[in-house]
Amino acid sequence: MIDILNFVVGSTSTLLSALAIYLYIVLWKKDKSDGAYDVFDATYKDLLSIAIDSPELRNPELTQNYRESFVGNELIKYETYAFMTLNFCETLFDKGNIELMKTWEVVVKIELDLHRSWLFKTENSLKFKKEFVDYLHQVKK
Repeated sequence: MIDILNFVVGSTSTLLSALAIYLYIVLWKKDKSDGAYDVFDATYKDLLSIAIDSPELRNPELTQNYRESFVGNELIKYETYAFMTLNFCETLFDKGNIELMKTWEVVVKIELDLHRSWLFKTENSLKFKKEFVDYLHQVKK
């Protein structure tokens, strides 16, 4: 009887330990994932803060014809901003996380619509991975 009791207690302890390790891993992954969202939120906030200081960078009437709308340093500023925002979107895409993309797909679409003219110039699309550019070609206007 004592052997059976020791076996039950030992088995229960082993099962509880395994459950604790499993829960730790699940919670760690969730915490890690939540942290990633915080980083993405902060990064996108920084990009939008730049546009608060320079709203022309997010004006679709200007960005659709950016080569005519911006000249000199303003053109360099716009092209740099377009690259930064689409590079942010590529980072989201690179994570390969379906839930993450569901959360951010609206932002990706907004940024693509805003910077489409810039992105699909060959010299600019070559700055991104082919898989990402192919994905953006499938995003509807």
